Amino acid sequence: MGDSLTVGEHASQADRTYAARLARSLPGSPLTVSVHAISGGRLDDLLRLPLAPGRRLVVVELGTNDWLGYLPRGPSRPTPPDRFAEAYGRLLDRVVGPAAALVCLGVWAPARGRGEAGGVAADYDAVIADACLRRGGSFVSLSAVYEDATARGPAGRRTPFGMADTMHPNDTGHRRIAELVLEAVPPR
Repeated sequence: MGDSLTVGEHASQADRTYAARLARSLPGSPLTVSVHAISGGRLDDLLRLPLAPGRRLVVVELGTNDWLGYLPRGPSRPTPPDRFAEAYGRLLDRVVGPAAALVCLGVWAPARGRGEAGGVAADYDAVIADACLRRGGSFVSLSAVYEDATARGPAGRRTPFGMADTMHPNDTGHRRIAELVLEAVPPR
């Protein structure tokens, strides 16, 4: 579950998104996979969805829009880290089934990233890592992939998700995210 990265923006094709690559690469494929993602989604947006607990693996990619304060309309308003921590923990408690492995992805940002509204990406990564590890999950930072300019853009390229920008991952970025998630999935 997640935001625009999990939707697949801006992979060149739907089957090149990190979620699609991950679903094909997991042991035991083909699997029944549910992807719950909202472009521009924030934690509260996902909490409003009727989500059932995952049975085998739950991958959560949320926090970037909360850190940036992205809102489709109006001024940016980051979710305060303490409020984000409480809500992130509630989401994990709701979606991770008793036998499910958990992988939590950090925000899509540079390691020392600061949002326009002043939020620090590392603060959100720390919240995500803490909540995930306390529930027996694995935390995966996305900063190294984000910082590699070849994993994003180029802007203006047509994709099934609209015109590419320099913010979202391209096919290389999606492939690398899928690889990082696969490395973090515990053996079964």
